[in-house]
Amino acid sequence: MPNGKPGDHPVTDITVHRIEVFGTACDELIREICERGGGAALERLQLSALDPRFGGCPDLSMLAAGLREIRDRLSAA
Repeated sequence: MPNGKPGDHPVTDITVHRIEVFGTACDELIREICERGGGAALERLQLSALDPRFGGCPDLSMLAAGLREIRDRLSAA
């Protein structure tokens, strides 16, 4: 069960522990989305399964495009 320590979840690692997970561009987008209250949208991306530290192999350009879409949708709301 997650306890908030580094390695528990990529979003927590990025936003709380400031650990680089998906690279600077994607990590900054994730921080921005969280600041705008978009945590539920991030959960739908299943970032834990994409985490390269645990065997995930994300297409970072596609991930960044999806994150920008979420950010832009939150900005428009």
